[in-house]
Amino acid sequence: MVKTASKDPPKEEKTEKTSVDPKTYHKILAPRPTVLVTTMDLKGRADVSPFSFVSPVSFDPPLLMISIGLNKHSYWNITQKKEFVVNIPTEKMLDKVWIAGDKWDAEISKIERAGFKTAKSEKVGPPILPECVASFECYVEDAKKVGDHVIIIGRVVKIHVNAEFLDEEGRLRVDLVRPPLHVADNVFAFPYVTKNA
Repeated sequence: MVKTASKDPPKEEKTEKTSVDPKTYHKILAPRPTVLVTTMDLKGRADVSPFSFVSPVSFDPPLLMISIGLNKHSYWNITQKKEFVVNIPTEKMLDKVWIAGDKWDAEISKIERAGFKTAKSEKVGPPILPECVASFECYVEDAKKVGDHVIIIGRVVKIHVNAEFLDEEGRLRVDLVRPPLHVADNVFAFPYVTKNA
């Protein structure tokens, strides 16, 4: 079962710190945006997997980064086809996101298993997920193995977005979309209150 993080803050802020295993850093460097990445294998079969190691890289050219484990089907699909789509899910899609993250045999369609509908992309082979609030079609710009992951740099060549979820400056209304933020394991957070600095 997917869990959401508790909304109850600590009763009082403590300044005393404790030491933890550095290998658990990702459980503390949280929460992180969770995206659904659609890919396609050499046989033309589409796949989907969720990732929270994701970040913008460059404004010009428009580049983004996802970090993928070497044992993922998505890694092989992306390195072979040199293209992928990053889709931003909503809170309502959390159960589907979790199903897409399960380990399935390569012959089993996670898209069908999770109940996703798909639509044809304009620039790349992998499909977009229409129920997601936004989809970024990407070509692979670069890839580099780092530790037990591979950093994939993607050039954004097409964006599909639901305009109703953008403000007057073109920014995502996260308070309306409430995209899942991954904490660790099966814990997600939805702490959406926006403030201007």
